[in-house]
Amino acid sequence: MTKRERIIEKLGVHIESREQLAPLAARILSTLILTGKRGITFESLVCELGASKSTIFTHLTTLQAANRITYYTKSGDRKKYFILIPDVMIQSMTEMIKKWNCEKEIHMEIMDYKKELNETLEDSEKFDLEFHRDYLDFLTQASASVEKLQKKLIEKNKND
Repeated sequence: MTKRERIIEKLGVHIESREQLAPLAARILSTLILTGKRGITFESLVCELGASKSTIFTHLTTLQAANRITYYTKSGDRKKYFILIPDVMIQSMTEMIKKWNCEKEIHMEIMDYKKELNETLEDSEKFDLEFHRDYLDFLTQASASVEKLQKKLIEKNKND
């Protein structure tokens, strides 16, 4: 197994579980990530991933419909070159931040509830709220870091 194949497999497993995609769809995305702006043809995907034409076609169609990938053509060449949608990473970051904000809201609600209960409980029965404070702090810092990176990517995409 080549280094590229190992990375495609490892990244594919990660994408598959994180984004709940079919294994081959995740491997297609992994391949496109490693291929970059030059893109990859349908035929090359079939060869590289060792899957049937119909299966590759089905997953390419699904990924296009999900606005994850697109293609371009070259003048005088009848082939399609598949690439990631340029702002797919930005979209992914937006979704991540939304999930974290939702999680923050839930933890704040839980912490407020536990604070109220603590007022009625004996010292030995009181909830320790340190975890919630630390976790909320982590989510705030992580969101700020991702937002900073996202802004850089947006600026870079504008200049490309």
